Amino acid sequence: MTLVEEIISWSDGLNDWQRDALRRLFLQESLTANDIDELIAMVKETYGGGPSAPVRPDLLTQAHVPGAGSGATVQLIEISNFKHVNGFPTSRQPVKFESSGLTVLFGENGAGKSGYARILKNACRARSREDVKPDAFGPTTSGPRVPSAEISVFVDGNSQRVQWTQGGPSNPNLSMISVYDAACARHYVEKEGSPAFLPYGLGQLNRMAAAQKEMQRRITAERDAIVLNARVFEPLKGATAVGAMISTLGPDTVLSALRALGTLTAEDSGRIKDLDQLLQELNPEPKAKSLDRLAERLTLATERSQKAQRFVSDAALAKGKALCEAEQAAKAAYEIAQQQLQGTDRPEQPDTLLLGTGNAIWKALYDAAEKFSAAHAYLDHPFPNTEEGAKCVLCQMELAPDARRRMRRFAEFVAGQAANNAAVAEEALRKALSTIAEANFAPLDSPTMTELQSFDPEMYSDIDAATTAWSARRQWLQDAIKNNDWTSPIPLLPLGDALDARLQAKVQKLRLTATALRQSVNPATRAPLETELRELKARQSLTVLLPQASQFVADSVRRRELDRCYAALNPQGVSTKMTTLAKAHVTSALAAAMNKELAYLEYRRRVHPELTGRTDQGNTFVALRIKDSALDAHLVLSEGEQRALALALFLAEVRSLPHQSAVIFDDPSTSLDHRYRRNMAKSIVALATERQVLVFTHDAVFLTEIDHALRKANQKAYYKSVGWDAAPGNVVDGLTWETMNCKMRLEEIENLAKAIKESSGDYMGEENAKRVAEGYSKLRGTIERAVREEFMNNTVQPFSNVVSVDSFGAVIGHPQEEWDAVMDVYDRACEATEAHDTPAEHQLPIPVPEQLIRDIKTICEQIAKAKTRRSAFESERSKRNAQRKKPFLVG
Repeated sequence: MTLVEEIISWSDGLNDWQRDALRRLFLQESLTANDIDELIAMVKETYGGGPSAPVRPDLLTQAHVPGAGSGATVQLIEISNFKHVNGFPTSRQPVKFESSGLTVLFGENGAGKSGYARILKNACRARSREDVKPDAFGPTTSGPRVPSAEISVFVDGNSQRVQWTQGGPSNPNLSMISVYDAACARHYVEKEGSPAFLPYGLGQLNRMAAAQKEMQRRITAERDAIVLNARVFEPLKGATAVGAMISTLGPDTVLSALRALGTLTAEDSGRIKDLDQLLQELNPEPKAKSLDRLAERLTLATERSQKAQRFVSDAALAKGKALCEAEQAAKAAYEIAQQQLQGTDRPEQPDTLLLGTGNAIWKALYDAAEKFSAAHAYLDHPFPNTEEGAKCVLCQMELAPDARRRMRRFAEFVAGQAANNAAVAEEALRKALSTIAEANFAPLDSPTMTELQSFDPEMYSDIDAATTAWSARRQWLQDAIKNNDWTSPIPLLPLGDALDARLQAKVQKLRLTATALRQSVNPATRAPLETELRELKARQSLTVLLPQASQFVADSVRRRELDRCYAALNPQGVSTKMTTLAKAHVTSALAAAMNKELAYLEYRRRVHPELTGRTDQGNTFVALRIKDSALDAHLVLSEGEQRALALALFLAEVRSLPHQSAVIFDDPSTSLDHRYRRNMAKSIVALATERQVLVFTHDAVFLTEIDHALRKANQKAYYKSVGWDAAPGNVVDGLTWETMNCKMRLEEIENLAKAIKESSGDYMGEENAKRVAEGYSKLRGTIERAVREEFMNNTVQPFSNVVSVDSFGAVIGHPQEEWDAVMDVYDRACEATEAHDTPAEHQLPIPVPEQLIRDIKTICEQIAKAKTRRSAFESERSKRNAQRKKPFLVG
């Protein structure tokens, strides 16, 4: 059983929301915020007593997972019957593929190549895929335009046609086809910037564990936002039925019983009144307790009054006035200093200074000049240097007498304390005003004042009069400072003792009264009446707090439900399964296969992936180690190198599959440098000897590398070109002229020449003459390419800084007569090329088609001779290399 198949089987035992989360992670890169919201709603429905989730769980199945297919060997044969695919017309011809070996589809950007690639990515459930788009310029009023196509395949050698529709169910046979592109590489790079690689499937479990942690974080935030404050119910506790229920108030409290206790009938209220009156006559304790409680509150009011009185006493008001006057005096001194600086105090010696001189910005400029003078210009002289011949440190001109006088005045101004004194005085006044404005002038809260108004009207009046006077005196001080007017009369404080003294006297009186009441208790047995009254009064108090108590119970239930959700989101089960899967599938064999692929890519030899057994919160990785380096791998490896590692792991996985299904590469060389591009081509060519391989590319350089690898391996490929006719997506066999090799070009030119010959008759008309000229123009370019590829044995190549010294041996020995034959044809091609046109009086005739055919034959013969020499050279080189490997012979 493969890794992904084991994950699918294991997921059958998971909760529905987990199976839905896994499905999403196999279909997309990561979970979005909306995904998290929908999954949390499912969890709350299951564990948190929440409503039905708006989105029902869509359970993970085999159809959602790339590579989890039928297990058969599948080859692609054809794609046809395109509907609403990009800008493809419905009449677009089928695209056929060879069932084995390498098929390359080459097309420039915008040619329609991506349309075919996206069909296959979606149909084959690639790990990273985008929806196929309908024609962006097509009609929008004809109903839904759902992309679709038919795909023909061989399944274990049997022909089968599959209908693919965007968004429809996937065919399990097509899922056996593996797809790789640059986006696919991201599925192997588990952490951004950190080269930790995972086989496909473990990464999804990693992200699922991370998603569960994120959902736990969200649940925790929601739970912590529910504040349970039981202190408000403290007065209800005691030896009563209400007290017993309040002491255990929580999620298990029965709300109906709580509401029954908190509901009093008219009969209950009357009974409280009767019992209260009866027991007050016989027991003074309640009255004494009431006096004690009031005394405690008035004690607090005494402390608050003492603090408030300090801010509005006569001494405090006088201090406020003194601060104001000090601030004004400091300002006046500062203004005089400013006048002295500006010279306005000497009308007979006017000295006009720039606007702003003396302000903070000017002061900063002065300080900078002083630092420069002390550090560089005049190291041993105090600033400013006003001696004869001294220069200004800014303009560096010699100071005139009036300038020296001005500089001395500047120094006197800066050295003075007027500015600093003004700032200090202003800050002191501001802080005093702020403290007075924030003072609390309410010694008692409103409920206590209301109670006091009925219990002790005289004390109520004393407090009200005092607080009114405090506020008036504070307002007087604020107005006097604001308007600088101290002439208005100061509001008077109430006559007699200050409020704190009156409150303290009242407290002492209340405590003495309470003591006297207790001393007069008649110790008769009234326990049944007291118990009944206590129970009724507790229920009466509960009626006031019943809404809060009911909400407390509801909040407690909600917190417990969220705790259950939090526990259900524990990722430990996922982490444990990951560890088990990693032991079974992240094996030394996989690491060895990955190293083998890396070696084939000629990756950095000092970088080796190995199984270190590293576990990060349950996540097992194939970690990288760099020999003899103290730095982490991600600090050494480029993005392209990390992508090379991802490709190596992909190839290792493909070769470990128990079937030989096709592999598709879509622009695989993205973000890789030329060395990996070349060796990637070699790896793809090697893979094509084992199974069907399709390559979609727009990279002409990569195409050249594939051709080079094919030639080295003595293999062939099937080329197709994607381009435009009246619309994108037109596929033709072979390559475009620019990407053909010499052999392909010569075959095309020969076919052109034969066609011209057949249509010419006895006289070659102007149109055919132009076609012959076109043929010679192509022949000229082909000869130039043949010089590089055939005669020079690819010693140098375009788009490459590599010079193959080893290949140059086949160039040696090229006979002069053979080269003369090539030059004869080349000269004729130059003469026939429009780019080498001549004046009309010297116009040379265009060669006839038969001559073009003969010239093509000549070039083919010369290329064949070059190949013969190359074969002989390769044979001699092989013998020489074999001889080098023999040990020395001892006589």
